[in-house]
Amino acid sequence: MKICIWTTSLQADTLAMAIALDREPEVELLVVAASLAAYQHEPIARFCPLTCQLLDRSRDDHEKTVRAFDADVFFADNHIPKYLVGRKMVYFWHGLPLKIRPPRDIRSFRRLSTRLVGNISQPNPRFLAQCYNQMDLDYRIRRLKIAEQNCRIWGSPYSDLLLNPPYRRADLEGYYQLDLQGRKNILLSLTWNFGSKPFGVLGDDDAIFAGLLKTAAEYDANIIFSLHDKFRYQPELIEKIEYYASRYPRSFIKYKNEHADNLADLVVSDVMICNFSSFIVFHYFMGKPSIHIKPVDTKKWFVGLPTMRKDSVQSVLRRNNEKLWLYPFEDNGGCLPRNKDELIADLSRSLEDSSYCVDRAQRFIGDKIYQPDGQTCQRIITDVKEWACDQ
Repeated sequence: MKICIWTTSLQADTLAMAIALDREPEVELLVVAASLAAYQHEPIARFCPLTCQLLDRSRDDHEKTVRAFDADVFFADNHIPKYLVGRKMVYFWHGLPLKIRPPRDIRSFRRLSTRLVGNISQPNPRFLAQCYNQMDLDYRIRRLKIAEQNCRIWGSPYSDLLLNPPYRRADLEGYYQLDLQGRKNILLSLTWNFGSKPFGVLGDDDAIFAGLLKTAAEYDANIIFSLHDKFRYQPELIEKIEYYASRYPRSFIKYKNEHADNLADLVVSDVMICNFSSFIVFHYFMGKPSIHIKPVDTKKWFVGLPTMRKDSVQSVLRRNNEKLWLYPFEDNGGCLPRNKDELIADLSRSLEDSSYCVDRAQRFIGDKIYQPDGQTCQRIITDVKEWACDQ
């Protein structure tokens, strides 16, 4: 069987699937991704080397190469190819979604999917959609208007790597150029999705950054800034993050398009702080404290959220009510401070007690991720093989 993975970046679920499929003797694999040069210099590429062909989407000839490969099945996540990459399509999302997708994204997804494989609102032998749980399946049927017969509750392929990482903290010291074993590591993951105020409702950003740096110094801890693609952030937020990182000697900044291995961040972290990027759900698997920043005031009727349009970040005014979020902010796998003082208190307690709030993470995984037992990729491969052989 020939399988092509067409992915925004080789991370998370598509990374786990690539590693598993690359080891399948009955599968010939082609991976097409952005930022492959960055990926190939990362620890994950050294510890889990792929033997399959890797093709950078920035190459002018990628369409010719992909069409010649003539895949039986292609996996796509988030950004769907504009030409037919394989006969049948399996659609992934790049992490358990916490936000409801905006109508513009849904229209684009449906238009491109229909053009490639036909009507996905009816039972379609050329299309499958991965779901993390029953609620995710219901959402895809109701909101994305995918036929139930085209959906599969598979859970999270990435959970296989999270439960059994290919490297340890000691293996990654050279990568971060920090003393990872002798110090605690604070993972600060600030998504671009909520604009230039990363700390949302908690208070003044500068005061909070200063408080975090002061607390890190008190515990002699490292700070790792694990960020999304640099081009997605508003310039003033980039300037602020890089300013505070430069003021703290034991810090390391990672942008996804420059340093693609975010599994390494999860392995070395002792506590994660995040403003409700779906990335934090992966941290729940690590058995370590997670601190959530409520990004917007849910009492406000309207909120301006950034979006990518024509390769630039623009702000779009959206209704801020229950229709924006799949889960209430309170339904999470860690703690949810209400202000700066509570944030600092939660961070201090997390650095002192590695079990803080971990029971909430285990509950969340049990409720929201189907059967994370280290065998998710293999179950998907078995299912896809049977499905692909059906005429």
